[in-house]
Amino acid sequence: MFVPPLGYSKPDMETPLPPEKFPPPPVSEDAAPDPAPPSVSEDAAAAAEPFPARRPRWLLPVLVGILTLLALILIVGQMGVPFYALSPGPVEEVDDITDIAGAPVYDLHGDLYMLTVTLQEVNFLEFVQGWFTPAVDLYRTERIRPPDVTPEEHRERNRQMMRDSRDVAVTVALRHLGYEVGEGGEGVLVLELVEGSPAAGAFQPGDVITAVDGEAVSAWPEGVEAIRSKRPGQEVEFTFTRGSEERTVRLTLMEHPAEPGRPMAGFTPGTANPYPDAPFDVTIDTANSGGPSAGIMYALTILDLLTEEDLVKGNIVAGTGSIDLDGNVGPIGGVRQKVAAAQQSGARYILVPEENYADALTAKNDEVEIFAIASLRDALRVLEGLPPA
Repeated sequence: MFVPPLGYSKPDMETPLPPEKFPPPPVSEDAAPDPAPPSVSEDAAAAAEPFPARRPRWLLPVLVGILTLLALILIVGQMGVPFYALSPGPVEEVDDITDIAGAPVYDLHGDLYMLTVTLQEVNFLEFVQGWFTPAVDLYRTERIRPPDVTPEEHRERNRQMMRDSRDVAVTVALRHLGYEVGEGGEGVLVLELVEGSPAAGAFQPGDVITAVDGEAVSAWPEGVEAIRSKRPGQEVEFTFTRGSEERTVRLTLMEHPAEPGRPMAGFTPGTANPYPDAPFDVTIDTANSGGPSAGIMYALTILDLLTEEDLVKGNIVAGTGSIDLDGNVGPIGGVRQKVAAAQQSGARYILVPEENYADALTAKNDEVEIFAIASLRDALRVLEGLPPA
């Protein structure tokens, strides 16, 4: 008979036995045994421990070489080269920059675009880029700007040519419509002096005469008429400006050597800052342009605004060409770039001077039609023959 020792209690059969007391589950003969963890040798474990990386000895020289090469490319690329790049410039609707006051103005039902080019001096990288760009032409600097002319002087000359082209276009357009147009200005410009004449010792080229014997003169015809109203040997007072300084001088007029009895001061006259003396005001903003090539488009826009008939018949017409007082259209530069710009703007028809027509065709695509013109009348005939849009 079993007698439990003091303090013994019967085990609770509901309390689970410790895990080690459970027998292992039965294993079938088909089941694969659990894979044993791979054994790792001490050498392999040591090899797996991290250690400081060592850079290859060639890496630093290669990096230095690459950075040096990039620096050289940057330096050489920024170096100036003696070339200008001519590329397509912005296209502008002339109606947007034209204002007419004092006359009936009619709405336009189409568009007349003036074409421009972008002209800039380039560095080496820009030169290389332009060389591989079909719409860009490269010109040596001396073909664009003479060596003795600064870039600012070159820009100012182009701006002056644009202003002159504008004034000629206004005059031509208004005369075509039957208006009388004279020439106004800020005075009589002294262009050249006759050696040994009274004027030679008093004036300098660039002086602007504003009055003759107290009578204001604004353009060279008024100055010439004021002098011719005098007589040889008569003393005449001239008021003029030199720079910002106003001066007065008295001259004794001489007799013209080729025309007896005609008085002469002895200088070649011009008009300072000339403008058309029209019966009403026509203003065209030329602040963002340079050169004379927009003349024909200025004239056509003025005619379209002042004519009840719609000249372009709702079409988009772009064009370029200088214009003279007789209405003749002259050649311009950068016609290939201007044709490219016109095509990008959506123009269907393009007007170019006769002299530029062959070059214009080299930039033409199948979506536009190019017309060669030699005068304002040629341009009007082209517009008259266009189908309505």
